Amino acid sequence: MIFNSPVYPIPPSFKDEELEFNSTLKYLTHLKNKGAKTVMTTAGTSQFNLLSIGEIREFNKVISTFEGNKILGLPSLSNLHLKNEIKLLNAQNLSNAYILILFPERYYNDEQIILFFKEICNYSDYPILVHGNILKKGFGGNYEYSKPLLESLKNINGFMGMKEEASTLMHSIKNIPDKLEVIVAGGSMRRFWSLEPHGATTFLSGVGSFNPEYEEQFYTDYHNNPLNAKNIMNKIETPLFNTFMEIGWHASMREALHQMGFILDNRDPFIILPPSKKKLINQTLNKIL
Repeated sequence: MIFNSPVYPIPPSFKDEELEFNSTLKYLTHLKNKGAKTVMTTAGTSQFNLLSIGEIREFNKVISTFEGNKILGLPSLSNLHLKNEIKLLNAQNLSNAYILILFPERYYNDEQIILFFKEICNYSDYPILVHGNILKKGFGGNYEYSKPLLESLKNINGFMGMKEEASTLMHSIKNIPDKLEVIVAGGSMRRFWSLEPHGATTFLSGVGSFNPEYEEQFYTDYHNNPLNAKNIMNKIETPLFNTFMEIGWHASMREALHQMGFILDNRDPFIILPPSKKKLINQTLNKIL
């Protein structure tokens, strides 16, 4: 497996509502100096969905300067427009780069998704991951990626994995196939702890977004010293999550990174936190820095 450490999502920073990159570059340096090996842009990260397609191109270009692995997210697009974005990325001839893609339509059957990824993987110079979000069904209700579908996708040349986004742990436990890169989303260390025995390979950063050393140590210890890994999870991650999730994860994350100097401002619409909650975030953050 390639992503043998946590994956760090990079939220965009703004100044006077416009995308700015000085803070982002400082953040990338901070992550690298603290041991991060893989970063990601994704539609699941705070305020990514408020970027224009042109801004996403700029944002991904800046993230691609990271010295380690970079997973570059693209928004929900048609085959035509998605291939145009991939063409622009192909022209950059990036090293250690991967593309994260959302299926853009309603779900009717597995074949339509298989055909979509066959076409995109054939067009891309970079390995492809699927953003495994919940899809609306064309005939009502919702669809979540199944093991049979993922087994078919992993046989496509150039398809390498998924960002796990299942609504329940049980769905993921039953539907993660072998021999895929599977990046666990919500829940970070604790969700990874539950899903690694069933095929998950790494996880999207939580505590590590502020101090990567904890999650890098957790990932190493999970395989070599599970008792210490559980100690990190219980003593470091749980208290921070208890506070940040009560306030709202993305609001807390952005405020914490703002306090650290890695985000200047937000783009509207966004919640305005009262001073009392900003203080609580600061007190919680200082315990892990």
